Amino acid sequence: MKTSIKKPLVSIVMPVYNPGIHLIGAIESILNQTFIDFEFIIVDDASTDNSWKIIKSFAKKDNRIIPLKNKINLGVSLTSNIAISQAKGKYIARMDSDDISTPDRIQKQVGFLKNNSKMVLVGGQCTIINENNQIIGEKKFPTTSKQINNMIFWAVPVQQGFMMINRSLLPKKFTWYSPSKFSAEEVDLYFNLLKFGQFANLSDNLYFYRQLSTSLSHQNPKKTFWITLKSRLRAINNGFYPSLIAILINILQIIIISVLPNHFIMSLWHYIRGIKKPTNITVGSFVNAQV
Repeated sequence: MKTSIKKPLVSIVMPVYNPGIHLIGAIESILNQTFIDFEFIIVDDASTDNSWKIIKSFAKKDNRIIPLKNKINLGVSLTSNIAISQAKGKYIARMDSDDISTPDRIQKQVGFLKNNSKMVLVGGQCTIINENNQIIGEKKFPTTSKQINNMIFWAVPVQQGFMMINRSLLPKKFTWYSPSKFSAEEVDLYFNLLKFGQFANLSDNLYFYRQLSTSLSHQNPKKTFWITLKSRLRAINNGFYPSLIAILINILQIIIISVLPNHFIMSLWHYIRGIKKPTNITVGSFVNAQV
């Protein structure tokens, strides 16, 4: 698609590092959105696979794509910051390079933020898929600001990969991602965003989140938890007041993380989040069933 958008309403940012063949589906899911007033900033973080070749190929066909490439691997936080620094839109939407957005995702999120001026961030519900595009469960998130505020100190209340942020509510020198964070980088960001507005999640399933066995959170959930806990404690130092229930849940989490081995922690997490065993249902068949 060839367009002449000078200052789009939405800037979609995608950090990329070795997503393999899944990158094609991720890019196509954005280019096939029903909402078209966007720029798509893709930053390749010095991938060692063919990601840059794929990105350049798509950029030749659609000038909404702004392709950038890091000379060296900088990590997801710095790469995300680079993408955001190039964004011109009022709304900034995140997209992860191995996931899939439903065709109406951007349109529904933009409509919500336009009608809710105090909302600084909106997410939604998502379906979980595996490496083979099989649906293995769903992630349900709280929808109201009050529910999200009650959850944010003990669990991630918004899926980072398809959040949309109203940048007009933020100061010009807003701190996005901490450069030192290579995992759970969104936790600090969420606490910082809460200072400038409310959060919400749409009740619609707008995203297919790919659960990979190679991810840090899957391979070493203990490490991810301790990184997350530091962010929660930092939020208290910066003026966040968690509820008593949230504090008690954290204490329980610390006990469980300290006692259980990694594979039991993941099994427990799967149960809590409602992730089921793989089925023969694929993304394609699911989407077709919804049409």
